[in-house]
Amino acid sequence: MLAPLLLMWPMSLALTWLAAQGIASRPYDRQLVESVRMLAQRIEPRGAAVSVDIPREMARLLRADEVDTIYYQVLDTRGAFVSGDRELPLPPDGDIIVPGELKLRDDEHGGDSVRVAYQWVQIGIQDRPALVQVAETLTKRSLLATEIIKGVILPQFVILPIAVLLVWMALARGLAPLNALQQRIRQRQSDDLSPIDEREVPEEVSPLVQAINELLERQRSAMDTQKRFLADAAHQLKTPLAGLR
Repeated sequence: MLAPLLLMWPMSLALTWLAAQGIASRPYDRQLVESVRMLAQRIEPRGAAVSVDIPREMARLLRADEVDTIYYQVLDTRGAFVSGDRELPLPPDGDIIVPGELKLRDDEHGGDSVRVAYQWVQIGIQDRPALVQVAETLTKRSLLATEIIKGVILPQFVILPIAVLLVWMALARGLAPLNALQQRIRQRQSDDLSPIDEREVPEEVSPLVQAINELLERQRSAMDTQKRFLADAAHQLKTPLAGLR
């Protein structure tokens, strides 16, 4: 019972890590999505092309992060670069273009892992949608996930030893009557076929003790029969011998 308990602990750590990553990502994903929405609202058609008017304050807010690096990109309906970071990776080739739908993905940019929020923005009825993307490195997410894990795992270092100790004590207490029964059986003489006292054994093993007592009773009955047979045989042998004398 203790071994499975110890094996479950690494599994608990792995599940905690995955859960912490998801919890840490949600608030920052919402921020990325809001940034994409703000940029999408600034896109304006200019003939066959599009333009994006980003006020200085909005640009400052997009880049305002002391921990992570934030990138953005706007491409027109022909896929030509309009504004932002030219080298930001595009959505995967198999991505289904659904105008207006906000999506999230994990990607790589400049050697760093990034989280990307993006949206295809419909400009004209017949035109291909424009693309708006905002990406962010993952430092804040990792820091938050680490803090969550610390808050969950550190108490486990205290709880797990206590749980193991309690389980061990419960097992020792539960097995004590069985150990006592084992000692009583070992201390019996080989010819002791008296029944085992069922009142001193756990209820769970009472059927087993009853079966053992039934076996002992059959064995005692067989031995009694054998003794009577031998006594009768000895008596019958004595009678002719007495006559010969």
